[in-house]
Amino acid sequence: MSAEKWLDEAREFRRTGWYAKALARLDGCEGWPSPFDALGIAMRAKVLLLRDPFQARGLLERHAARFTSEQTRLEYYLTLGQACANARAFDAARDAFAAAEPYAKSVNAQAHLAHQRGRLRYLEGSYDPEDPDVARAIGGGDVHVRMLTLVIRAWMHAGVGDYEAQIVDLRAMLELARRHPAQTDLYTIGRTLHSLLRIASELADEEAAADARAFYATVAWTPELADARFLCVRALAWSAFLFGNAEWKRLMRDARVLSPNDAWRVMAHADRAYVARMEGDEAVALDELAAAGECARRVDWSRTVDEEMQALVTFAALLASSDRVRAQGLMSIYLRGTERVDPSLAVAHDPRVHAFSQYAFARVHEVLGNDEAAAAAYEAAYALFAGARHHFRAALAALGLIHLTGRQPWKARAREHASHFASSAFYPYIEGQIARVKA
Repeated sequence: MSAEKWLDEAREFRRTGWYAKALARLDGCEGWPSPFDALGIAMRAKVLLLRDPFQARGLLERHAARFTSEQTRLEYYLTLGQACANARAFDAARDAFAAAEPYAKSVNAQAHLAHQRGRLRYLEGSYDPEDPDVARAIGGGDVHVRMLTLVIRAWMHAGVGDYEAQIVDLRAMLELARRHPAQTDLYTIGRTLHSLLRIASELADEEAAADARAFYATVAWTPELADARFLCVRALAWSAFLFGNAEWKRLMRDARVLSPNDAWRVMAHADRAYVARMEGDEAVALDELAAAGECARRVDWSRTVDEEMQALVTFAALLASSDRVRAQGLMSIYLRGTERVDPSLAVAHDPRVHAFSQYAFARVHEVLGNDEAAAAAYEAAYALFAGARHHFRAALAALGLIHLTGRQPWKARAREHASHFASSAFYPYIEGQIARVKA
């Protein structure tokens, strides 16, 4: 088999989520004839940077001398810049993209470079949906570049609080993937589906949630995408619950079975406990909390990274009423761990993440009797959730303020947010909680 054929197979394995197979096919690529040796090394780096951008950068820099042609130099600098960006070495990424510019002569190469530059600004926290590089990549690149850049622009919209525009771009990405399945990157699909399912449910956009649900059913998941699959199934479960679909029970069980590690199993059990309490089934809620607690004891929370850390916030909020000391400890770990969030993940750029932690702190302060601190944290969480039209969480934050203050305006706000899920058990739960609070 020729080196060109091996490279094509490795590229296809990477596209379809078979990363170990891709690396196996690239084994020994340093011995391939030029230019396939350099292109093989670049492809290996592209596989590695999904998990370890530092390793990808080191690989490229060790073999820099092999990239001698204009084609391979372009590939080198674009891949090196992406690895540096993912590793938070933003200045080095900028230098790499500047070095790539003389070699980016075709329209598609220029679009690819524009995508990487726009993505770099996004990773640095610059959220400009009108970014000229982003527009250039979407308007002039091949289908894959357009899909990747639509996802970046979607999260730029989120960064400025325009979640409706975010949904439009995420759905546009999936539509391109439907029309061009051979150009679809399964890693990006997994992240896009999770984001769309979550945002659509939070904004009560049933049409967008149904679009994501239909696409999910077509995905051929691989074991190496277990995290993305779990996150999607978890989001599907919450979507079903909030829109009154009885499938939520099966989906929550599926999420628990598909949990790839104990941190995620904590989240899966905590989700079920949340819903059980809304349905008034305290026995199930306590059983699920106990199961979450058993899983949590096996987790070294100081080593959790990225989206896994959201399990800390969810679990702490649930534990607050029964084990406030442990809840406080989990929140302290969460605060210390936020610096470990990978900037290439959407969670690092979601302004609502701060609202999640504020809500959990409010719960802890409330059970400690620190009513003033609890109210301030609930109000901060509510302002962020309501501003983002995250109706589910906004209703819960307003409910916390009802319990603390009993004030009528918070009752009206909680009802208004909950009314977006009138067919769910969530709406009568909020009404029941309001009724228990004396005016």
